[in-house]
Amino acid sequence: MPEQHSLRPRFVFLSIMLLFLGVISRLFYWQVIEGSSLKKVVENQATKETTSVGRRGNIYTADGQLLVGNTDLFHLMADKTLLTLSTEKIIDALAPLLVERDLNEEASDGGELVEREQRVKTLLLANTAYLHERFNLNSTWVRLSSRINRELRQKIETLQIPGIYFEEYQTRFYPEASMAAHLTGFVGKNETGEDTGYFGIEGALNKELQPQMRKNRFLTDALGNLLGGENTIETRSLDGRDIVLTIRRDVQFLIEQELKRGLERYGAVSGEVIVMEVKTGNILGLAAWPNYDQAKYYDFASELYKNPSLTHLYEPGSTFKVLTVSAGIDTDAITPDTQCPVCAGPRQIGQYTVRTWNDEYTPDITVRDALAQSNNVAMIYVAETMGTDTFVEYLHRFGIGEALHLDLQEDTDTPFPAKWGPIELATSSFGQGISTTSLQMVRAVNAIANHGVMVQPKILKKVIDHQVEKEMSIPDRAERRVVSAETAQTVTEMMVNAAKHGEAQWIFKDTHTIAGKTGTSQIPIAGGYKPDATLASFIGFAPASEPQFIMLVKLTEPQSSPWAAETAAPLWYRLAEKLYLLLNIPPDSTTPNLTLE
Repeated sequence: MPEQHSLRPRFVFLSIMLLFLGVISRLFYWQVIEGSSLKKVVENQATKETTSVGRRGNIYTADGQLLVGNTDLFHLMADKTLLTLSTEKIIDALAPLLVERDLNEEASDGGELVEREQRVKTLLLANTAYLHERFNLNSTWVRLSSRINRELRQKIETLQIPGIYFEEYQTRFYPEASMAAHLTGFVGKNETGEDTGYFGIEGALNKELQPQMRKNRFLTDALGNLLGGENTIETRSLDGRDIVLTIRRDVQFLIEQELKRGLERYGAVSGEVIVMEVKTGNILGLAAWPNYDQAKYYDFASELYKNPSLTHLYEPGSTFKVLTVSAGIDTDAITPDTQCPVCAGPRQIGQYTVRTWNDEYTPDITVRDALAQSNNVAMIYVAETMGTDTFVEYLHRFGIGEALHLDLQEDTDTPFPAKWGPIELATSSFGQGISTTSLQMVRAVNAIANHGVMVQPKILKKVIDHQVEKEMSIPDRAERRVVSAETAQTVTEMMVNAAKHGEAQWIFKDTHTIAGKTGTSQIPIAGGYKPDATLASFIGFAPASEPQFIMLVKLTEPQSSPWAAETAAPLWYRLAEKLYLLLNIPPDSTTPNLTLE
């Protein structure tokens, strides 16, 4: 018995020690070995993470008008586990409201009652079918529709349909509708479903416009209520940078409206107008038609997305003669009074016969009169006199074939003829058989307006960075001298003479002196040229004594007349008359008093 009593305390003590050691070992395991992982678990349970995204940067005109902004819309959603009404009843209630949205988006002005009623019926059938399709998806949560604004959301909420709810999202907003669509581009989804800019400014400056994301972690109490910020995991929240363009709203509106009227008046299938400041290269307006709606880009053919002034190659025709004459005068190969000794009739070059546009010929015609009368044969003589190498060198000087680096996604180099034989030299001298783009042509002729100095066209005025609250102005683009100031003055005088006494002399105005040139060219197709089709253009700058703007007007396949003098030139003059007022350009003398800088 005494021995049993003495063993029991020892057993109890040993048991307590073993228990104590077990507790200590578990504490060591949880505190030391698993401590860091447990800490993360506890932190995750005691914290809440939130994500916010800034807004994509806006795009403005130079005069502060919003071209592209953002707006909040909603997806119309359904949780099918919460629906208490039949699908048919829900669709019957929602479809008419979606029809109302569609009509508003179409900007319907009512029209004939029968036409509107038929449109309502068509939209009602389409929306009803679509809602049935969405409800039949094998999913608990389904998106029934999108593009729901706050007003429409309130109307749907008044229906009080259980299981119907909304998800907010941001989308681009266009207060000026499709104005400047070829400049702005649009926002679509990339392969991962993220908003991404395509074409124009949206595509070229996507990184600058894109918003940044912020993820914050907050401490919470036992009920999950936020207690305060703990730390920031990623970058600060940041709206995308705002982009300010060089275009003016009033100029852009004017040229878009007049271009559409001109296309209707002359029956052309497409057209372009470019207005640029002579000294700075600032593009004040750029219009192309047909246009597209950035908000519904998916409803338009993809070829409309590209800016034709940058991407569409065309043979410029007689407007190119300005460059030929400039090169000839700058190299002293000719003067304005040089007479053409081979202009009494058509020119035979190998197997090809080259004629004037009207098949009329003037022996010993001067270069000055040849430019005014748009004489092809005389231009061949000018090019041959300076030689192929010199002619090609000057085309490179004028930037033909060279990209403009214009902060637009579609900007690229363009093909330049690889072979230069006698016929290539001949046809290129009057703008056929050689291709360029509208903006390249504007840049080239602008060198004449700018006293022989070529400036790079510019579309970007400044960038506004909200993170550092700073505006960054974009400097003027690089300049280079192409021809001498004396050559530029001489060619300007010849262009004034061409405007006053050439094919378009019937529309010449005395209030402002115009230096300009018409161009009527054939349209190349595979294996030759499109029969009975022309591209009419007029390029000019004003006032000739101190040029403020240069403008190119192009009309493709005008039906009222094939000639630029009867289509593109009148449209150019109509636009110029209104630009004088918008740009505050006073009248000058009918005979320019040109002075060198």
